[in-house]
Amino acid sequence: MPTRIGQRLSVAVKDRTVSRAEAEEIVQAARAERKWTPALQGELSTFVMKHGSKMDAQAKAVLEDFISSSRPRADLRDPLALKEHRTDVTWTPVGPDASLFVDGITADDVMQGYIGDCYLAAGVASLAAADPELIKKAIKDNGDGTFTVRFFEGVGEGGRARQVRVTVDDDVAKKPGGEALYLSARDGKEEWPAVLEKAYAKWKGGYERIGNGGFASDLFQTVSGRAADWGEVKDYKPDALWKKIQSTTSRHRPVAAGTFADNDPRANYSGTGVHGDHFYTVLGATEEGGVKYVTLRNPWGMDEPTGNGADDGVFKLPLTDFVKMYENIEFGG
Repeated sequence: MPTRIGQRLSVAVKDRTVSRAEAEEIVQAARAERKWTPALQGELSTFVMKHGSKMDAQAKAVLEDFISSSRPRADLRDPLALKEHRTDVTWTPVGPDASLFVDGITADDVMQGYIGDCYLAAGVASLAAADPELIKKAIKDNGDGTFTVRFFEGVGEGGRARQVRVTVDDDVAKKPGGEALYLSARDGKEEWPAVLEKAYAKWKGGYERIGNGGFASDLFQTVSGRAADWGEVKDYKPDALWKKIQSTTSRHRPVAAGTFADNDPRANYSGTGVHGDHFYTVLGATEEGGVKYVTLRNPWGMDEPTGNGADDGVFKLPLTDFVKMYENIEFGG
């Protein structure tokens, strides 16, 4: 058998009696597997039933205790990684002590990976900031290492939106050194951002299909089932735009904004701390000392204009700067 446990079992049955030491080695081999699946648990259970007469009492107790206490995890087919990552990507669980949610759901959980889906990362963070309960309801933990994510399609097309349910396992794409390749959580034990992105990638046909730009408004509709709208910043009067941002976020609806392309002559990002061709979460609009501000978050979870406190990606821009630096803005319904 190709598994470590299969190889160890083959060695163990060559002797007349399986000792406690051999049983403990078998358990170690089982724990060394990339994932303890129902198939592996069944393999070990069958071994104990078939060869129980060859085991001393302590050895049998060790194996039976492990079988009864272990939690098998399903292993499903993963969506295709980006073409540039397919030769060295590994798929493993977030970690042994991972949990779908850790201390609630916040925008700060979301960390974009090595993939061009800032629209998705910013959109997910916008949803987390506006309506965390919406995300919680969208992701179901099946209790076997898999999650089913509910999306909506056909939103705003005249008919009734249709629900789509996509099931993925808890493996995430990692670089050879173990660093997450795609969307992850700031807390290394939290799974929900990676699960949501993975399900979206599986539904759309792989990470290549979602990793080359897109619209946050599509994600708003897909997760909420409510129609979203978007427009160019230049089409709004600045005060009217500020009021719309304020009213939308106060109603717990998501907002995201995208900058101009790096080579667009309409904006120069040099030395500003804002990046071109990038989507940002819009967290709100405030007024201080007679100056109107827009609060934003970089989905990288870091890297913002200087003078904005901790390097967590969150910053305030005067409205006058916001309307110069951002090209489009998208509102969830």
